[in-house]
Amino acid sequence: MPHTQKGCFDSIGLWKGEPMTISVIMANYRGAAFLDAAIGSVLGQTEADLELLVADDASGDGSVDIIKAWQARDARVILLEARTNGGAAAARNRCLDIARGDWIGVVDSDDILHPDRFRRLLIAAGRLSAQMIADDMVFFSTAPDGAGRTLLQSLNLTAPHWFTANDLVVSDIPGSALPPFGYLKPLIARDLIDDLRYDESLPVAEDFDFYLKVLARAGKAVALPDPMYLYRRHSASLSHRLSVDAVQRMIDAQSVMEKDCAPELVAAFQSRAKALRHKLAFEQLVADVKARNPGRALSEVLRRPALGLELARSLKERLARRSATSAPRTPLALTLGHGPAGGATISFPQVPEPDGVWTTPVAPFAAKLTSLAAQHELAITAEGPEAHWALWLVPDWVSVSLTDGRDDLPQPPRERSDQAARLEPNAMAVA
Repeated sequence: MPHTQKGCFDSIGLWKGEPMTISVIMANYRGAAFLDAAIGSVLGQTEADLELLVADDASGDGSVDIIKAWQARDARVILLEARTNGGAAAARNRCLDIARGDWIGVVDSDDILHPDRFRRLLIAAGRLSAQMIADDMVFFSTAPDGAGRTLLQSLNLTAPHWFTANDLVVSDIPGSALPPFGYLKPLIARDLIDDLRYDESLPVAEDFDFYLKVLARAGKAVALPDPMYLYRRHSASLSHRLSVDAVQRMIDAQSVMEKDCAPELVAAFQSRAKALRHKLAFEQLVADVKARNPGRALSEVLRRPALGLELARSLKERLARRSATSAPRTPLALTLGHGPAGGATISFPQVPEPDGVWTTPVAPFAAKLTSLAAQHELAITAEGPEAHWALWLVPDWVSVSLTDGRDDLPQPPRERSDQAARLEPNAMAVA
């Protein structure tokens, strides 16, 4: 059934309408290849009281046509077009300016969501009294080396994990024992954000900067073990995106935050500043090499030999990626059920209450599923409610058979491509 919502744009271009539970903000730049799947995964959520604000950043690749096609089917989609490219931070700020939801969720235009993600996050936030809540991210890709792990896997989580602003800063320092929390895609209470906005001077690390400002107000945030955000890794996301200018802007942004930071952040900021200065030196070396300035590059390496070793390692990894040939995916019959683990059978653990405790760390199970999907064309037999929940962690399959599923999750399509719409909005399963 098509969704409708009452509202309109006012005289200065701001959307005016009825409030709702969640505003999902999605910045898009030239994401047409994956945009359909991303939008479909948002609109197919079991928590249907949401709006999706898509800020297209002058893509010119057909993205706007895809968004408008979804608008014609579902009035919860609101398109914000930019005439010129302004960057992800500016695009997200345009969304924040008109968002009406009690909660703000950020979803990238090349990622996909488990259909029960927002419902579980909302319930857990209420029970845990959290104003900022996230979940684990499971990496998926068409390349096997880009899939098969989750962001928080090293923490071996079975229960909700609280983290602070200090943890966020420490996690951004190379060699940290903490995973980089700045990559998470949290759900944040709108009242907590209030007048906060993304720093539009930052071409990268704008999420980290924004989360740090939010945590300065919230005090702490919580991450669930549930791996419900599927993070796509492809050529653009794996490419080297830093530059001398980008790192310098990160240093400048931290300098501003350091002026009024809490005492407990001083040591972490100092360590991160040192790491950023090293990163700046490395990016200058890369720039000199690209500019064919061997004299300056050699001078930097002689002064700081560690930079030369880092450059050699980076070049080796890049050459390995270029020379790697992806083996064709082979057919595999996979059973999701309560059978013994191993082979082509995965017994997924029981899914607890949204704020509950898993009987075992769930990250390895999710990682295994995306690893298999990267290597094989999967014909899946899913048996039982846990298998039904786990099924939505698989980015694509050639066929699926589900028995004894859940009645609170969508029925899976017979075939699924991770580059196509995942499901019709609110097409619920029959037990």
